[in-house]
Amino acid sequence: MKYLSNFALLASVFAVMAFSSAAIAEGDAVNADDFLNQQPAKSSPAAVSQAPKELGEVEKGIAQAKAELEDKKILKQKIDLARKMHEIRPTRDQIDSAVARASMALPSYDRKGFVDSMSMMLNYNAIERISIDAMIETYTLLELTSMVEYYSKPEALSASKKVINWASIVQPEIISMIDKALMRIKTGQ
Repeated sequence: MKYLSNFALLASVFAVMAFSSAAIAEGDAVNADDFLNQQPAKSSPAAVSQAPKELGEVEKGIAQAKAELEDKKILKQKIDLARKMHEIRPTRDQIDSAVARASMALPSYDRKGFVDSMSMMLNYNAIERISIDAMIETYTLLELTSMVEYYSKPEALSASKKVINWASIVQPEIISMIDKALMRIKTGQ
């Protein structure tokens, strides 16, 4: 099927959605230069293999979220909150939006067929269930509570709808910078 070749494009759109959602959830703007300058210097492979790896903040949070699964009361609260997040931001809407964006990479005469094919092939209920399970395993009770509180606000819903516009401005710049960096690496300049 000619539309299957666009799955890679669709997967990258989903990745942007995830990155964008995480950026919104964090709420803090980050200067790219500051971020890059704060990255630890690469050390030798020998030093890396000898040093025990400490858990970073994200890993600690995920470990805490998984530990919370042992408490049945907390687990029930997390399930309820994850479901509430999917009521606020329905999976079907997010997937349909990603498919529509991916279709824009196709010639106009192929777009409707692509969208129709994707919506017939995708199992929205299964994706939602996977997403709910992933939220329960990834986010702590406090994080899920905060997310529901945040996304319940009209301003947050409005902001999340604008992520696509933001990404359409930023992505070409990032791609251009990556292309230039790759060219400099290839040419040694």
